[in-house]
Amino acid sequence: MRKAWPLLLLLAACGTQDPGGTGLEALRLTATTLPPAYLGEPYSAAFSAEGGVRPYSFSLEGRLPQGLVFQGGRLSGVPKEKGQFSLILTVEDGAKNSRAQKLTLTVSDPPLPRLTLVAPQAQVEAPFLLLGRVEVREAVGFQLELPLKDLTPALESLKALSPAYLLDFDPASSLLRLDMAFAKPLKDQEAFRLLLTPAKPLAPRLSPKVVLYDKEGKPLGQPLPRGKPFAALWEVAQNLGKEGEGLKGDQNGDGKVDGEDLKALAEGYFPKASPGQEEERAP
Repeated sequence: MRKAWPLLLLLAACGTQDPGGTGLEALRLTATTLPPAYLGEPYSAAFSAEGGVRPYSFSLEGRLPQGLVFQGGRLSGVPKEKGQFSLILTVEDGAKNSRAQKLTLTVSDPPLPRLTLVAPQAQVEAPFLLLGRVEVREAVGFQLELPLKDLTPALESLKALSPAYLLDFDPASSLLRLDMAFAKPLKDQEAFRLLLTPAKPLAPRLSPKVVLYDKEGKPLGQPLPRGKPFAALWEVAQNLGKEGEGLKGDQNGDGKVDGEDLKALAEGYFPKASPGQEEERAP
């Protein structure tokens, strides 16, 4: 009798895990939500299931936005209209069992890229690093104007992801200006870091003006006042280190794009701020 106990315990355990006696897990859909879709951008969402008897077949009820199609358990395409679309996804297994799930697909305008400035939140007395990150969406560059009341930047400390940048600081207005362009679109990466020294103990309160340029090089807002177009800086970024005739970004016409072209572009790039502008920009 003692030898029979392990077998009885094993059978009891199996019965607890599979009360139906089929040896199969219940059929279920693994997708409970849909990722958001953006107007005019490629979209793809694949559906899956678990349990039951393979193979699975999927069906989708409800009106899809124009530009999207459902086929073979995958929703894909390029949406051409915005809104919220109520859908019902159904899976059927090889044993004709089925499960259904209500889903909502949201189509909206693409989010804009942003330049996030990271600085200490608490009061500081010693020098600290200001970090700038391009986040959310791809961008090929940005223009930044940052009033630095009671803060002094160490311009030589700037570490930039791209060598194609122009930097200016006017002590009279305490205005820092930094324009930076990337050879390829950038997303979710640190673009620069700069050392700032406070004149007294303070908690940094930053009020930047920022204009980003999307992956096509178009400004997302009114460009900040400059003596030359940002597009000229972007052309330098795209061709930096190249040689040849007619290269865009070759500011001095020597048949190559290098640091000398950045120096040439810097001449007259940042216009001097008028007294009225200085007062307006002061935080």
